[in-house]
Amino acid sequence: MNQWNSRQRKLAYLGGILVLLIPIVMLGMPGTGQEGSGGIVAQQRQKYDLGESDLGDVDPSSAAMNLVLLGLRGVAVNSLWMDLEYYKDRKDWAQMLATTQSIIRLQPHFEKVWDYNGHNLAYNTSAEWDAVPDRWYWVKEGAKFLQKGVARNQNSTELHYRVGTVLQKKIGIADEQKYYRQYFLKDPDPKFEGADPEINPNGEDSYLVAREWFLKANEKERLKPQHILDKSLFRSHPARCLFDYAQALQKEGQFGEKTRQTWDRALQEWTRVYGQEEFVVPVGMDASQTVSLRLEITEDEMKQIAPKEEDFELLKRMVTAYQNMTNYRYWRTRGLCEAEPETAQAHKDFYEAGEEYKKQNLRQAQALVESCLKGFNDILNRPEYVELREEDLLVEECLMAVMLYESIHRLNGEPMPDDYPLKWLADSKAGLRPEVEKRFERRFLTQ
Repeated sequence: MNQWNSRQRKLAYLGGILVLLIPIVMLGMPGTGQEGSGGIVAQQRQKYDLGESDLGDVDPSSAAMNLVLLGLRGVAVNSLWMDLEYYKDRKDWAQMLATTQSIIRLQPHFEKVWDYNGHNLAYNTSAEWDAVPDRWYWVKEGAKFLQKGVARNQNSTELHYRVGTVLQKKIGIADEQKYYRQYFLKDPDPKFEGADPEINPNGEDSYLVAREWFLKANEKERLKPQHILDKSLFRSHPARCLFDYAQALQKEGQFGEKTRQTWDRALQEWTRVYGQEEFVVPVGMDASQTVSLRLEITEDEMKQIAPKEEDFELLKRMVTAYQNMTNYRYWRTRGLCEAEPETAQAHKDFYEAGEEYKKQNLRQAQALVESCLKGFNDILNRPEYVELREEDLLVEECLMAVMLYESIHRLNGEPMPDDYPLKWLADSKAGLRPEVEKRFERRFLTQ
């Protein structure tokens, strides 16, 4: 009797297993790729783009590693992260890169892995090398690593943005920017005839390629919000890249129509594209109310949106606050100013004066710097450009022009005149002089 009861229990267990197996099969049935195919889980994965192929490129080795490790993936990942820090401290770059590759095979869709390691390669690892070409190699590796992250996470807003940031800031603003910008167009690696096609397939300027990545990030941001910056700042980067590109052209001695048109193009994108975007912003600490605003908006337009006096004043304060946060009015004024032929000529005179000074052609340098001082003086005294007197880059260039003027007089054994164009600016910005003098020495006195 006891044996029969045991047999009954086994049959009951088997029947229960079969009954439970039916819904498991129904829920987990794989899809065929057609809409509505597979079980409920497969259909939901397809509906919300959660499948491996929906997220990005599929790496078979990554899937195999996760399958073999079963529930020990977390343990393996933690161990690899500790190894990564160990190799980083020992400056064992080859092992560090290999460990990084292992981590991303286990966490291909964890965006912070790509972000952290891409930044680590482009900024920290590159700084450990002495030769600029070696530093450039690791900057490239960082950018390429982030691009691979984008390929594995095609809907990632933040990874698109991170690629653009490396190209815009690490290449365009680093101390080695002069070399990095050249290498971006003509790589020092002899296996490349021009640019490295992995990061610059069309052989364009770094700022223009960065702008394309920021444009893609803005498109992704409409579907998947980012958590890096306020939206008004995040969406400003494509236009800011054009402003940076125009400034770089001037710094490299290009003052022709191409540079002026670049300033004008940046201004148009700043005011007609970015300035026309609508931002829904919270009102008050509890964010229970919101207001929609544009950065390029007139008071008449604000009155049409908010006819009540109290609503108009609130909207006006919000617009002013966001314009201040994004430095919107400054870049609009700067774009207008730099698109002027007189401004371009003043920049050109200063650049050429510096070149003549380095050659010790002091008379030619003096004539050019005097023309430069007069040009900048006329610009900064125009009512529409008065606010540029507080702009760091333009003020620094004006102060350096004054220092160049003083140095020429000193070398010629001549006293400085009691009054000259921009003397008022040099006197009012005396506190900035020590720092600007360091940059002046690096630019003109150290070869």
